[in-house]
Amino acid sequence: MADEYRNPNMRSVDPFKNRAFKKYFGISMVAVFVVLIFFLFIWLAGGRQRGIPDEIDFIQLEEPKAGDPIVVFETNLGTMKAMLFPNETPEYYHYFKNLVDSGYYDGTYVCAVVEDAYALGGTKFSDPNREYGEESDTTQIKAEVSDNIWPLKGSICSFIGESWGKTYAGSSMIFINDLTAVNEAYMDEEALKRAYGEELGGVFAEKGGIPNFSGKYTIFAQIYEGLDVMEAICGAETLETSQPASDIILEKVYISSYEG
Repeated sequence: MADEYRNPNMRSVDPFKNRAFKKYFGISMVAVFVVLIFFLFIWLAGGRQRGIPDEIDFIQLEEPKAGDPIVVFETNLGTMKAMLFPNETPEYYHYFKNLVDSGYYDGTYVCAVVEDAYALGGTKFSDPNREYGEESDTTQIKAEVSDNIWPLKGSICSFIGESWGKTYAGSSMIFINDLTAVNEAYMDEEALKRAYGEELGGVFAEKGGIPNFSGKYTIFAQIYEGLDVMEAICGAETLETSQPASDIILEKVYISSYEG
């Protein structure tokens, strides 16, 4: 499916086995500690992340307009609706829409939940340690990073692999909740402003999210209705493998237009 999006220089990978997935999505108190040390350094040194613009058009915080494309996730825990950003992520939008329209996501799972911070879904299996099979789409698209969309609470991004320092998007999706519950010091407002600038740091402090995902992944949607459902998903009880103790299923996924 969607062969035109495959990177000819990159072999198909299992996102749960590659180094990038383990680096960013493994449950690890060591990782949390490293993040805390990083923000302590930012606090003391007053350093700021590169590539953060001084002025940002936070389009994901706006209400969708009549006719705007949205995606609806009907899950066994409730329904979520998210606005899509075809102008910011055109290549991924086209790919994602084709998958949705084909029914690919109907009956897929949320296979991993990490410490109330985020959940990984859209997989054909419920076990995060299972390897991709023929039923899974392993297309890889170079990440489309926009200065107007950030990993705030309620955003949805895609990540499937990393090669030569570049990240790639694919069929799996990450529902971003918030790191405050994991480590409140991480989300300290002054530290965030030092690291991400007055404007973006302030929005992270107010809205929540996962700041260290900034500038890395394709963020293609923002939940505007059913945020409580996403919170329930991200707060679900898990096994030691981070797999939800009870199946969380995306029963039906479809694209529609916002009616206002």
